[in-house]
Amino acid sequence: MPVSLPPAFSFSQSSLQDYADCARRFQLRYLMQQEWPAPAAEPLGEVEQADSLGRRFHRLLERHFLGLTIERSALDPALLAWWDAFTAHPIPGLPTAVRHPEVTTTAEIGGQRMQATYDLLAYDPGGEVWIVDWKTAKRRPTQNWLDHRLQTVLYPLLLIESARQLLGYELKPEQVRLVYWFATAPGQSEVFTYSATRRDQDRHTIESLLQKLLSTDSSVWPLTLDTGRCHLCQYRSLCDRGKLAGRYDEGDDEETASVGFGNTDAPLPADDYVL
Repeated sequence: MPVSLPPAFSFSQSSLQDYADCARRFQLRYLMQQEWPAPAAEPLGEVEQADSLGRRFHRLLERHFLGLTIERSALDPALLAWWDAFTAHPIPGLPTAVRHPEVTTTAEIGGQRMQATYDLLAYDPGGEVWIVDWKTAKRRPTQNWLDHRLQTVLYPLLLIESARQLLGYELKPEQVRLVYWFATAPGQSEVFTYSATRRDQDRHTIESLLQKLLSTDSSVWPLTLDTGRCHLCQYRSLCDRGKLAGRYDEGDDEETASVGFGNTDAPLPADDYVL
């Protein structure tokens, strides 16, 4: 029986990562739209505060790149250290001609609609185009960990596929860079350059993942074999993988900060950054 996706469903790096991490999680979250029966991590106040602060920092940088004046003295003290880190450690070589924050793009890959929202798209028309992603996790992830995330796989590929509609001209893979900037390690940005070989590899990865997902024929999709992922999953009690929430300081790098707060490609909520 073919997999039935919700109407107008768009795959994102978040939903693809959910499937790659655990097919059952994808089924519960996106197909069954199951409410979260348990918190992702304890203490709840710390988890919620980290999520809120990260979103507010994204909103702050969006306003900055829209050309709005940012009064340092008016910033929430919780954001001040990150703002100072951002102003003291700009990304070296970032194109200056065009800098658009919160850019959403879509394209079809493997017969399915894909969507992504880039924190910042910076480019010189006809030249290089840089995708910038702000990371606010407590720890800086390793290059290898980032390289294997579906965000790193999908974002440059989707930019290539949607360049004509998004920028007005075709892009060569060699013109694309993906940059992760870390609020807790601002001088240690991770830069991924792109190539035709990597584009073909990433397209194969996405298409293979989709083929496997769409051919799943089971009432209960397979659970991850890596039970270590379960302690930070809201659905663990439904899978008999534990009832107690994991600790916020457990887990892998960015996953710890982002787990449990829905699709990170979703538009940021309106929210004040001043006292």
